[in-house]
Amino acid sequence: MVTAATYYPYIAIIGDIKDSRKLEHRGTTQQKFTRTLERLNQVYQKDLAAKFTVSMGDAFQGLLKDASHLMVMLFELELDLAPIELRIGIGLGDIETEINPENSLLNDGSCYHRARAMIEWIEKSEKQYEQRHSNILLSTGGQAVHYEKLINTIFSLESVIKTKWTERQKEIIRTYLANEKNQYMTAKTLNIGQSSVNKALKSTDFYTFNHSLDTLQNVLNEL
Repeated sequence: MVTAATYYPYIAIIGDIKDSRKLEHRGTTQQKFTRTLERLNQVYQKDLAAKFTVSMGDAFQGLLKDASHLMVMLFELELDLAPIELRIGIGLGDIETEINPENSLLNDGSCYHRARAMIEWIEKSEKQYEQRHSNILLSTGGQAVHYEKLINTIFSLESVIKTKWTERQKEIIRTYLANEKNQYMTAKTLNIGQSSVNKALKSTDFYTFNHSLDTLQNVLNEL
């Protein structure tokens, strides 16, 4: 078993907004984008080696020193920004510069190179009819190929599930998570019946999706 402390001391996350130029109210979208990243910086500050930083208004990057909350972090990011769609590249590896904890854009190393390569791969796959599609991909630089294939296959399957969710279903899921997975509190917050919450969670295959997140996190913890 390989360990992150030995082989992958850092995890770079690079993302961008899909079709950002086509978005209406871009100014409002960028403000929401910035607020969401600021919240992640606050909530997960202990996991971060460098804060999530906005780049060019519609892209971002951050650096983790601890991947133990990576999956829930990324899922919260996607839900908070809905209906905005993201591409996210994850790279495991080293840092070759002195780390600037306040500005991830000033850091560089193999983990960033791998994350950027995954963004490019996602963009390329979107243009190819028969390629499998995923909005999140991870690279270990070929050092843990079997883990990498397993993780990216699950990311692809999760993408299939997520693309079928309506904005209302995403709102219910987001509220459900914010209420510590309590259906009754979720219903009260949204002023709907508990049965409506239960129906939404089942119809979205949320429980299967959530199990896949847990599985992914367990696999990542072994890297």
